[in-house]
Amino acid sequence: MRLVVLSLALLPACSATLAQQTTSPTSGTGWQKVQMLPAGANINVKTRTGHASCKLKSVDADSLTCTHGKDFTFQLTDIVNIRIPHRGRSTLIGLAAGGGVGAIIGAAATHGSPCNQFCFISSADVALATGLAGGVVGAVVGVTTDFTRSTVYKAP
Repeated sequence: MRLVVLSLALLPACSATLAQQTTSPTSGTGWQKVQMLPAGANINVKTRTGHASCKLKSVDADSLTCTHGKDFTFQLTDIVNIRIPHRGRSTLIGLAAGGGVGAIIGAAATHGSPCNQFCFISSADVALATGLAGGVVGAVVGVTTDFTRSTVYKAP
């Protein structure tokens, strides 16, 4: 129960932070969205022959240049898709979802269980522990999968 209350109390602060972190453009189509990205934006470029995670350096009508230790230039005809990573947002959402599910499972598992004189742990403590464990698992899943990444460009 304490975890649920804490999660609800932190929700407005987390959503405000996430709104500030969103950097994907909302207008334009296709390559225009890529051209609107600010220099220095973190991007993931997937080409027909490989992929790269780098910082955007420049974009023109038929190519993209980014840097990660050295400069990479990609021709528009070779690019399959371009995505903006949101690992922080994915981690927070995974943490919240995993924590909530874990707390619910812990509370449900101990709800109505008889407790005699040897009961040292309350059902709220079990819910808190399983909520924390679920939160850790959810955060790991979020950071490793980056399930909230934004696709800025996809080849036609």
